[in-house]
Parts: sequence; C-alpha cells; structure tokens
Amino acid sequence: MSNASYRLSESIRPNRYRLSLAPDIEAAKFAGTVEIDVDLDHPTSEIRLNAVDLEISAAHVMTGGGQLAATVSLDPENEMVALSLDSPVGPGQATLKLAFTGVLNDLLAGFYRSSYKDDGGNTVWIATTQFESTDARRAFPCFDEPAMKAVFEVELTVDAGHLAISNGAEVSSEILGDGRKRVCFEPTMAMSSYLVAFIVGPLVATEPRMVGGTPLRVVHRPGWEKLTTFALDAGAHALEFLQDFFSIPYPASKLDLIAIPDFAFGAMENLGAVTFRESALLVDAQASSQPERERIVDVVSHEIAHMWFGDLVTMKWWNGIWLNEAFATYMETLTTDHFEPAWRKWNSFGIYRAAAQAKDSLHSTRPIEYPVAKPADCAAMFDVLTYEKGGSVLRMLERYLGTDRMRQGISHYLNRYSYSNAETTDLWDALEEVTGEPVRAIMDSWVFQGGLPVVEVSVRGNEIWARQAPFSFLHERPEDSAIGESWMVPLSVRKLNDYDDVRQVLLTGEEQSIGYLSEGVPVVNAHGPGYYRVAYAEELLTRILDSFSHLDELERFNLVSDSWAMVVAGRAPFSSFLSIASAFSAGAYPEVAGWTTILGGLRAAATALGTGPDSQLVATAKRLIEPILAKLGAAPVVGEPETHGVLRARILDAMGTLVRDREVIEMAREAFRAEMSKEGPLEPSLAVAILDTVAVNGDEADYAFVLDRFRHPESPIDEQRFRSTLASFEVPALVTRTLAMTLDGIRSQDAPFVIARMLGDAATQALTFDFMVSNFERMVEIYPESTIVHMLEGVSALYSPEMRDSAERVRGFLATAQVPEAGKRVAQIAERYEANLALARRLTEELA
Repeated sequence: MSNASYRLSESIRPNRYRLSLAPDIEAAKFAGTVEIDVDLDHPTSEIRLNAVDLEISAAHVMTGGGQLAATVSLDPENEMVALSLDSPVGPGQATLKLAFTGVLNDLLAGFYRSSYKDDGGNTVWIATTQFESTDARRAFPCFDEPAMKAVFEVELTVDAGHLAISNGAEVSSEILGDGRKRVCFEPTMAMSSYLVAFIVGPLVATEPRMVGGTPLRVVHRPGWEKLTTFALDAGAHALEFLQDFFSIPYPASKLDLIAIPDFAFGAMENLGAVTFRESALLVDAQASSQPERERIVDVVSHEIAHMWFGDLVTMKWWNGIWLNEAFATYMETLTTDHFEPAWRKWNSFGIYRAAAQAKDSLHSTRPIEYPVAKPADCAAMFDVLTYEKGGSVLRMLERYLGTDRMRQGISHYLNRYSYSNAETTDLWDALEEVTGEPVRAIMDSWVFQGGLPVVEVSVRGNEIWARQAPFSFLHERPEDSAIGESWMVPLSVRKLNDYDDVRQVLLTGEEQSIGYLSEGVPVVNAHGPGYYRVAYAEELLTRILDSFSHLDELERFNLVSDSWAMVVAGRAPFSSFLSIASAFSAGAYPEVAGWTTILGGLRAAATALGTGPDSQLVATAKRLIEPILAKLGAAPVVGEPETHGVLRARILDAMGTLVRDREVIEMAREAFRAEMSKEGPLEPSLAVAILDTVAVNGDEADYAFVLDRFRHPESPIDEQRFRSTLASFEVPALVTRTLAMTLDGIRSQDAPFVIARMLGDAATQALTFDFMVSNFERMVEIYPESTIVHMLEGVSALYSPEMRDSAERVRGFLATAQVPEAGKRVAQIAERYEANLALARRLTEELA
C-alpha cells in the first residue's frame, strides 16, 4: 500500500467548519452535523476526508449551482470516507454537509466518556475529547491533517444542568423544551483539527482571573474548588511570561484549564481549552511537596507554550511533531525556572536529559525526526527522545547562540509562520537569519541521526585535545545501528579555577585542540548545557576531583551522571563511580540531581547483587549517605531551601528502603501511625518517603489503611501518593492483591505505571512479570494504547539474581509482544535489558 493512500488531496482544502454535536452521556453515544466550507482547485466527482467509527446518514455538497446528494463509501483501513457525486464540482468554493452518529468510547481517544465518584459513592459521567494525533475523525468527519487548518464554529446541545466548554468563548446559551440547552461558541482562529475540543458534564469552573485581557479559569469536578488556586497562579504566570518572551499576544480570547478524571496523557494543548490529568493540575499547595507542585507548573507551562508553538504555528506533517513537543519542553523549563528560581529547574532538568541520553545510548535508538508515512506512525515519537532530547539540544543551542539571539530568532520564526504551518528547517533558517551562525548544519547533525557522542578529553604534552566518538552501552555495533558517527558539537569550555570565562568551541571533526594545560585544568561542558558525555583522562579527572568544590552544581551532576553511564557501558569500573560519589559525600553537597543519580546507581547495584541489609554494598551506601543526612537533618528546617526538603526525602527513602536503617524505619512508622490515628498529617515534603518506607517494611494492617486512603482520596495528589504506595509492599499476598487491582480497581490510565514500578523492584518483579505475561492480551485491550510501552519499560529492570535465571523467557516475551504505537521502543527495551544483564554480570564479578 502506498503512503499516498493515507493522505488527503492537497487540491481540496477546508477553511471553515460549522459543527453541531449532541452527546447523550448516559447512553454513551452522540449525534451531529457538520458543514465544511472547502476550496477546490480542480473539478472533481469524489471528495475524500477522514472518518472512523462514525455512521454517516446523509451527505450533500452545496455549490453555487445548488445541492448535490453524495454517495458515501467508507474506507476503514485508511480511516477515510469518500463522497461520490454524479457530476463534478469545482473549481471554486463548495460546502460539504454531513449528518452522523457515533459512540462515546472508553478508549480515552476521540470523543469519550470519563467518570468520577461523588460524595455518595455514585458514578458521575462526563464526555470529553483527546484528538492528537489523529482522533478528531472519531468525533466528526474532517480533514484530519495538521496542514489542513480551518476556522471552527462549535455548537453543543447538552443537559441543561451540565457545563459545556469548547475552544472559543461561549456566545449564547438557549434552553430547549426537552431539558437540554444549546450552547454556541465563538469561531476559533484557523487551526488544525487535532486542537479542537469539547467537554461536557457536571463540572464547575472557577471565577475567571483576568491576565491582561484574557480570562483564565480552572474547570474541575464539584467539591475541589480549594485545589485550583495554585494552577491559576501557574497559568497566569505562564501567560504573562510567554507573551513577553515571544513578543506576540496570546492567540485566543480565553483560556480554560480543565481537569479530566480519565486521561491517557499528562495534558493536551487544545487552543483555549487545555485538558489535564487531575493530578497534573489540582493541588493543595499547603499539603503538597515541592516536586508535586513543580510538576504542575511544568505541565501548565508546557501546554500554554503550545498555544504559540504548535497551535499558532503548526508542523506541516507529523514528522515535525517533535519540534512542537521539544520546544514546549524547553519553554516549560524556562518558564518554571522563572516562576520559582529557588527550585533550580535547569539543574533538575539534568535528570530528564540523562534519561534521554540513556535511551540514545542504544543502537536501537532513533533520530529525533524521521519520516512518517501513515499518521499513526508518529505515535512512537511521544517519548524521551522527542521531549527531553529535543528540549536538551534546544537548550544546548541557546547556550551556544546566547539567550537574547535565540529569543529574537524564535520570535522572528513565530511572526513569519503565524496561523500557518512550517517545517523543522524553517526554524533553523530563521535563527540563522538573526544570528549568522550555521544553525541548520549544527542541528541537522543532532536531529536527523540518533545517538550522542562521548567527548574524550586528554593531554598531549601541554596541549588539551577533545575527541568525539559515538557512545553506546553495548560495544558491538550492528549494521542497522541508529547511532550516528559524528556530530557538530557545541563545546562550552572553562578553566577549573575561572568560573565565568567560558569559551564556545564548535567541534566539527573527530578531534581538535581546545587549549593548554599550563592555562589551567579544563572543564568541558562548562555549566552543563551540552547533550554529550565527557570522559576525562585519568590525570585530569584526579585534578578535578581534588578541586570538586570549584565545579558548579550542574557540572558536578554531569560528572557523576557521565561516570554512571561509563559503568553501564563497561568503560569504567563501579569503583570509579563510587569515587565521585565519595566526593559528593565528603562535601555533603545538598544537590538533588547529583544525589538522585548516586542513589540510582546504588539501587541498580543492589538489584544486580541481590543484596540484603547486612551486605557490604548496603554498608557502603549508608557510609555515603550519612554525611548529607547529618547536614540536612531528618526533619524540615524553617526557612531552608525547598530543594533541601526534596533531597531529604530521597535520602530518607534510601535509608528506609535500601539500607533498611532501623531508626529511619521507626521514624516513618511513628509518622504513619499519627496519620492513621489522625493525630497529625504527614509532613508533605516527606510523605512519599514515609509511605514508601512503611510499605517496603509493611504488613496487612498497613496495606489496609493505604488501600482505604487510595479509594477515598482528599485530592488527586493524595490518590497518586497512595496508589504508588500500594506498589511498594513486598509481602507476596499483598503484591498479588495490588496486581489484581491493575485489571479492576485502578484506573486504566494509571495501572500500566503501577505494573512498571513493581517490575522495577527486585522483591516484586518475579510475581509481577508472571502476572503481566499471563494477562498481557487483556492489558492491551483495556489500557490506553499509549501507556502499554510505558509498562514494558519496567522489563529492562529484570536483572536481579532470581530473574537472570529467566532471561530466555524475558527475551521470548519481548520478541513476541504485540504492542500498539510502539515503533522501536520494544526493541529499545530489549537492548537496555541486555545492557543491564551485562552490567549485572560485571558488578557481580567486581563486587563479589
């Protein structure tokens, strides 16, 4: 089948939709009509548009010569409908008129139903939409391609007591005689069909907060009004910051942030009607931790950034979706960093960049951008390589060009392509015009080939040399490796004893000189923005470790992150990683990203060795952790940086679950008993660590309380905490109960992540793997398609001594698993599994 069969004709273009829908939420169905004004370049007797899972009862084409009846032919394989006419129409303008019906599905895609429980325990239904990438066609016949921009006028006929929301502001509401009302919304700007949204049900909206001239609201289930203030603050900040950054007004007349109980993704950037998972929007700021609030600022900022980069300017075809998401990730981080500088957002972003680098160290990686034939192919782009790698290379480019020049180039690009569509290279060209730098050549080397380099820094005489080479976890390079050979690497270089004098060096070949040792020890990837690994010659690394305090926080993180990557790749022993961890410990540096990497490496080693609480590795972990715990203390300190609270929680979690320190376990139990008896709530910054520690060491009574709190949460964050805690219990009978709930009892959007978490725990992974294999077909049937591969990510952690005996069974499962929307991601999981098995063998030999 040719790629063209998936594509619509470019000679027939929509310019305006008049869409009328009447959902029957209780009956899980809807009816509608749509009129589409189109421009025809040539005479035609057949008009093709997109539709799937719709019954079309009538179709006509209106022209200046009158109305023609059309014969409807469905093409389910290509998700199209053909309207055939007895005589041709065009060139010129025409209007398509269609009447149709459909089902409010439970797929969390298209026009679907979501539910929540009211205070009486009754199920309450709403109807909502999720159209990206290609599911608008499930709700109404349309030209469902991103370049087919048009104006949308929406009319919804709904229960008189329900709230109805769409992209435009409400312009009229008329009570009908049958207990319903007809709500009409203002026309949108010209936009792509995947950005259309409508939400209907017993929901409530906050009073609008005016941000400039834009009314901002949060929409939520009744009773959760107190959880909206923080989201309003985050939304107002993002609107103001981004309008100033882009120097372009917000492109819609209102902005609603809408909390949806059942939602497959984190959020969706529908113009003027952004939808979210409830836990990504609603929070009690006084009863939540800094990471929980930070995630909400991240997601809100990400989606509002899309109003410009994605909605106002849109990719021409789905191969360009990466730039939408990468740019929103970059802008999200800038915006959050501006919202609260004390969170040190660019430092914590290093953790997410490292996750992308790990995926990019696999031969089965992929380029950031690759050809997309049929629209469904782009589903595999929604991963860390699109979001985190894409955002990271944009940050690296910004540091190379300079923030002001980057900002001017982005504004130039957005102004040029507003209300239109663009290709990836159009942004590079706009940046080149502003800066005069070879942006396209630099970025093509990062976007159109997979992988990343390691920059090896060595000394030859007095001269310092940088040499690049492809980096991979598995040394043997297969013929079909997606890792590139060479990159244009923007190196940032400074002297160890000079913090501010940073030179930008563009490494264009295999190697080049970057300075002289007599001038000072070099710090490569100075201040940490580069998307590459650095490997120092031993003599340089020794001198850097001797002056560890001369590095900044992100430089220290990069050093330990790169060290762990070298251990995974078999290029360095575990002892070299421990030497850098010891430098962190000796200085008691209170740095979240660095310690997160150290704790992750220690946990990986513990899994590989199958260590108990009395092992030498656990003793080493305790020795490393104790100085930073002594510095922070076990309880929050008034006036301390919030990042100290984040680190304290992670350190205590490790002490309670990895080290199994008796004092920490008892402290957690005491706080948990106070929560159970309602003597005092859990300290928000420590709640996750306390619950995790209690669960790992917990029993049936502890489980019963956690389960009840999960079923009766006080907020979405509360539900999220206790759901995650259920996955941490290690008693086999309790593990089995939680696994059963992933098929009935935990929302389908959340269950795959519970499975993944349990696969990652050496104590629960055997039972979990057996359960997943036995129920995999059922899981594929009931879980949202986009979440299946996230569940399978946990399989790469099956390298404990017990599970290594089942390696062939794990390989067989991955080889035969039929996973929708996965692209290369199952192959990536399989390769990372092999890399982890090799790591486990090496660690066992080294640490035995």
